[in-house]
Amino acid sequence: MEVAEPSESPRALQLAARVEKMDPPTTAQICAVAALATIELLDDERSHPGGEWYEAVAAWNGDRIRKIVRRGRASAWRRAQEPDGVTAERGGVEVRAFVPSRLDEAPEQLAKLQIQSSPLDEIEPIDVLPDVFGLVIAVTPMVEMSWGKQAAQCAHAGQWSWMRSDGEVVSRWDAAGRPITVVHPDRRLWDALCASAPVQIHDGGFTEIPAGTKTALAWWVESF
Repeated sequence: MEVAEPSESPRALQLAARVEKMDPPTTAQICAVAALATIELLDDERSHPGGEWYEAVAAWNGDRIRKIVRRGRASAWRRAQEPDGVTAERGGVEVRAFVPSRLDEAPEQLAKLQIQSSPLDEIEPIDVLPDVFGLVIAVTPMVEMSWGKQAAQCAHAGQWSWMRSDGEVVSRWDAAGRPITVVHPDRRLWDALCASAPVQIHDGGFTEIPAGTKTALAWWVESF
């Protein structure tokens, strides 16, 4: 009788959000900076062909782009700056995207950070979109997700928008400072957005919610 070989640990791009006990960021802020950090890691020259991160990024980057979001604070956050990656910051909110690896090969400084954490702010769904420009990402009101799960879904949406959009649009977005806005629509607005959003993310079902659940939408508002 043959013994099955153990399956390999899955590859994932992991992110860590800085969440201090005093004055923590909002869920929407973390989600936006998670998307930005993912894009900035992929856009880093070290992730391009010939770069030192290229093989790790290319091996991970496909149709099933698994992401995991952790929380860091104080000395643990400072230690998390040591493994290879890119830290993005907006308005004092920081998220670090780490070079993808197999989960069982994650650096110790990253593996020690907490994945599940307590809720942050109380989210109030909106019924009208704000007057913003740049990349807009909407999070579904149809299922409950932790803030870390929401951040991972927004990072997916940001990545697909950046990778699959017209180069001129992305160039104008770059020149405008890469603005990203994350919104939490109510169910009526969500249904309307689903009819037109060019990027629609469906979850892989690894954690929290069933596979195939539509979790996030993304689109460009081109007044930049």
